[in-house]
Amino acid sequence: MNDFLEKWKNDKKYRTKIKLLAYTAFVVVVSIYALSLNGKTPQIDNSDYNLSDSKTTSNSIDIPENYTYSITINIDDEIYTYSGQKTNNEETIKKTHNGTETNYKYSNNEYYILTDDIYQLTSKELVYDNINYNYINLANINKYLSKAQKINNEYNVYLKDVILSNETNNYFTITINGNYINIDYTPLINEFDPQIKKYFVEIIIEKK
Repeated sequence: MNDFLEKWKNDKKYRTKIKLLAYTAFVVVVSIYALSLNGKTPQIDNSDYNLSDSKTTSNSIDIPENYTYSITINIDDEIYTYSGQKTNNEETIKKTHNGTETNYKYSNNEYYILTDDIYQLTSKELVYDNINYNYINLANINKYLSKAQKINNEYNVYLKDVILSNETNNYFTITINGNYINIDYTPLINEFDPQIKKYFVEIIIEKK
């Protein structure tokens, strides 16, 4: 023992060698212990875990490159409809309100209104003058869905996840059944206009 202590105190190389041997022995012991636990490690059973409880879902509307659509907006029983077809290059739009039909076309990032069989330049604000376009835009709806809690075919979108500084537990719902999409935006709209009692959107899309 005295010889070991003397070498440990005075021989730096000997001291390094002993440390290396001790570290190697420690690694071997830990490895043997880990192997002894293999097969005894408890396995987590995920069979009862409901993915729909996850706040963020991967669900979204599949938006085809070419499709026809029909959109009905019900604002306190005032009905607005938009229908048409969309391709990679352009979109035709028919707006109906109070029995009046107006035809538009969206092409090259511009909106045109059909007047006397001629399409003339107009504005997006005129096309969607009585509604909020964001509430019928499929890409924007997918953003809402990315933050939703899913329960069967229904998605609850909490206002606190889409409105800055909102801390309530209020939510609006999106229901998807095949190519039918129904949205009750009323709780969201009430944050900006409490006088609106109903704001429903129904969308039907058909792949071409």
